[in-house]
Amino acid sequence: MQGWQFLILPLYEIVGEEVFVPVDQLEDGHLHRFEYNIPDGGDVRWIAIKKPGAASYGVGLDACSVCGDAGYFERNGQVVCKRCDVVMNINTIGFKGGCNPIPLEYRVENGYIIIPLQAIVDGEKHFK
Repeated sequence: MQGWQFLILPLYEIVGEEVFVPVDQLEDGHLHRFEYNIPDGGDVRWIAIKKPGAASYGVGLDACSVCGDAGYFERNGQVVCKRCDVVMNINTIGFKGGCNPIPLEYRVENGYIIIPLQAIVDGEKHFK
């Protein structure tokens, strides 16, 4: 259909009290956005990206302590804050401070980024 754009959200699965994100969907090096709807609550957004030239990932809330819940987008291979237009150093995504995504606790195991579901739920306070 001409004129239509379809947004395909990255996949994740919740097993028990953990969120599993397949790392193979992050291998393209682009910013991936996720959203979780808290039952009887609000939505929490988070982002993940494979760091350039590394085997590590940047994982954080789609919000920061400076600009709030404005979130981030990708422009010309760079991650940019929607509110202040600051370009992120992709290698610092996942670290505290400045206009950086608020870090989320995670581990990489068996081809998945695994995030405690409670860490995402606790992030809801940044989206009110």
